[in-house]
Amino acid sequence: MDKKVLGKIGENMAAELLRGKGYDILRRNYRCREGEIDIIAERYGEICFVEVKTRQNFHYGRPAESVTREKKQHIRSTARRYLDELKEKGYIPRRIDFQVIEIVAEHHINAF
Repeated sequence: MDKKVLGKIGENMAAELLRGKGYDILRRNYRCREGEIDIIAERYGEICFVEVKTRQNFHYGRPAESVTREKKQHIRSTARRYLDELKEKGYIPRRIDFQVIEIVAEHHINAF
């Protein structure tokens, strides 16, 4: 399966998971000069910046392990930009959180 298609499916599944847990999805694929955040969600006044990692298997480890130090820095910088935009609109969240959602779609042929 094409990586972009798989990634989009994973992001859709992650958004549904968050909605099911009571989160409001504020933005998807937020982009600015500093980087991109897959999902920005809010629950109980807390803004959550969510990185979604989707893989077809565990051959290269857990999906969350691919969130490198550099990627984390880009997410933090992008989150600061988003929070600055909120502040300009007069909204200051009570708390913020950084999250990773792993989606693995592993297909087992002749499983039993």
